[in-house]
Amino acid sequence: MEPALAFAFTAGAVATVNPCGFALLPAWFARQLAGRPGEGAARRVLRAVTGGLATTAGFVGVFAVAALVIGSGAAWLGAVLPWAGVALGGGLMAAGALWLFDLRLPGLPVVNSCRRASERFGAFGFGLSYGFISLSCSLPVFVAAAGAAFAAEGALSVTNVLAYLAGAASVLLVIALIAAVSGAAALGGLGTRGRGLRRFSGALTALAGVYVFLYWGQLLFGDAPWMREILDRGGTLSAGLARFLSEGVSPAALLLALAGAMLLAWWLWQFRPAPEPRSSDAHET
Repeated sequence: MEPALAFAFTAGAVATVNPCGFALLPAWFARQLAGRPGEGAARRVLRAVTGGLATTAGFVGVFAVAALVIGSGAAWLGAVLPWAGVALGGGLMAAGALWLFDLRLPGLPVVNSCRRASERFGAFGFGLSYGFISLSCSLPVFVAAAGAAFAAEGALSVTNVLAYLAGAASVLLVIALIAAVSGAAALGGLGTRGRGLRRFSGALTALAGVYVFLYWGQLLFGDAPWMREILDRGGTLSAGLARFLSEGVSPAALLLALAGAMLLAWWLWQFRPAPEPRSSDAHET
C-alpha cells in the first residue's frame, strides 16, 4: 500500500476513537448487541455488516461535507458543535434509560414515524451524529489524509477518502460483528433472556451518553473536579486505543479483518436455517 493511502487508512481507523466522540463506540456496540427480538445469528450478523457500512458512510460523509463547507469560508460549525454534542449525549441517555428500565413510548403518530425512520436509517443517522461530534478532533487529520490538493484547490482525493473510509469501516465492522455474535450467543447458547440483554445494552448506551454530555457540556457550562477526573480517564483510554490502532495494528491486518467480516456475514447468510412453517401452512399440508 502506498504511504499516502496507508496514512489515510490508519487515520480513518484512529478517527473512530477520537477523544471527542469515542464514547459512542460503546453505544454502537450496545446497538448491535441488543439487536431485535427473535433474530437469529445470520440475521444479526447481516444487520451488523449493513449497519456498519451505513454508519461508516455517515461518519466519513460528515467529514467530507464539513471540509468543503469550511473550505468555502463558513465558520459557524465551531459554535454549533458543543450544542450538538450536548443534545446527542442527552438523547443517548434517554434511549439508554428506555432500554434499561424496559419502558415504551406511547404509540403516537410522531413516535411511530420516528421509530420507522430509525429502523430504516438509524445506522446512517448514528454515523452522521458520530461524525459531527468528532469534527473538532478529527477534521484536520481527515483533510490531511484526503490530500494536500484540498488546501490549494478545494478538491478531495477520492482514493484517499476511500482509504479513510475503509479504515473507519474496518473498526466499526469488527466491533459490530463482535457485538452481533455475542448477542446471538447470549440469547442462544448461554440462555440469556432478551430483556436482560436489552437492559445491559441500555446501561452501556446511557453511560456513553453521560460521557458525551459531560465532554461537550464542559465547554458550555464549565466543569467540576469530578467531571475532570472522568474526562481525563476517558482521554487516556482514547489515546491508548489510538496508539494501538496506529502502531500496534497494520493496515493489512485491519483490511484482513474487514474482509473476514464480510466473508462471515456471507457464510452465515448462505447457511442460515430455513424458517419454520407457519401453522396455517402446516394445516394445508
